[in-house]
Amino acid sequence: MKRAIFPLPIFMLPEGYTRLRIFEPRYLNMVKNALKNNTGFVLCTFEHDTPFNISAQGCLVDIIDFDQDDNDVLLIDVYASKNVQINDAYQDEDELRHGLVSPCKTPYWYKDINNSIGKHYLLHDALLNVFESNPELSLLYKKTHFDKLPWIAARWLELLPISIEKKQQLAFETNFDNLLNFLHTVINNEFA
Repeated sequence: MKRAIFPLPIFMLPEGYTRLRIFEPRYLNMVKNALKNNTGFVLCTFEHDTPFNISAQGCLVDIIDFDQDDNDVLLIDVYASKNVQINDAYQDEDELRHGLVSPCKTPYWYKDINNSIGKHYLLHDALLNVFESNPELSLLYKKTHFDKLPWIAARWLELLPISIEKKQQLAFETNFDNLLNFLHTVINNEFA
């Protein structure tokens, strides 16, 4: 399926939410068409050294809410429904990027059947504390899955102040145990 692509310096995984500020005409049109056709669009990581600055993968996002800020800039809340592979990217006459997208199963650990928190309760408790301490984050998330360890790990990857390259490496190039070990190291040092 063909979708509009929005590359940003942002990292997002399935079942994540984020708020975007939309002000460029090409992206205002993208939002208008996504709402009109109920198709969503692809949010991907902006990469400097790739054609059209898009990554090979992104998240198909659905627009779940919209508003305007005090400067009349459009604010949209989006929900990442699934990861997709991006192929055959091109730009149209308005310089909006498009591509053929297909579902992909990465990160492989995200659909791990072992959802048990078990010994990873600290990751759970610390993330719950982050949500409770940040009303904007709590309001943005219409659904949470604090009972699922892969969901907790994905939210930590999105929230941690580490480079996007490191986030991509942890999400797509390492196994779940190594990711959890990394998260424990960071969270134990920060929240212990």
